[in-house]
Amino acid sequence: MLVESLGGGLLVGKARGGKFSNISSGEIRGWYFIGASFLVEFSAVYFASKGVKLVVDGIPFIHLLSYILLFFGLFMNLDKYPFWIITAGVLLNFIVIMANGGQMPISKEALISAGLIDNAAAIEQGRIITHTLISDATKLRFLSDILALPKYYPRPKVYSLGDILMAVGVFIYIQHLMLGKQKNRPIGK
Repeated sequence: MLVESLGGGLLVGKARGGKFSNISSGEIRGWYFIGASFLVEFSAVYFASKGVKLVVDGIPFIHLLSYILLFFGLFMNLDKYPFWIITAGVLLNFIVIMANGGQMPISKEALISAGLIDNAAAIEQGRIITHTLISDATKLRFLSDILALPKYYPRPKVYSLGDILMAVGVFIYIQHLMLGKQKNRPIGK
């Protein structure tokens, strides 16, 4: 959903008279924490796909490390209110992942309705270590990946409430940058 919120944010920002050149004026403090978080996550997925047992067995700790790094980066930007929305979404995903053994529960029915049958099979077979199929033992099911974009959408996917909040926050931040409102007032002022 982040790709869509970035693209949609750019299109709507331009339609509202914003400037693409204003985006470069946006400062994201702690970007290196955010980058390191994604590096940890993608490295874990890569090494798990190569059968590295330490990574497969350690996914709860790897997810925890990834989220700690991400929270450091996000917290450094909470003076910009779109980051409050993004952080709320990340927190919801973190809570459901940690409550379910370090993996994001995902609806098999939603995967099938989105046309992602191969993904459902890969998760069921344990080839995608970041996710687990929703079962009777799943905690906080309502925060899981249960919402699906339909098959006919160019990029079908299954997403969570946390993903929606993150996408909304990114969209709003792009609007603020493009329209020259990146110097947000701190909350409560």
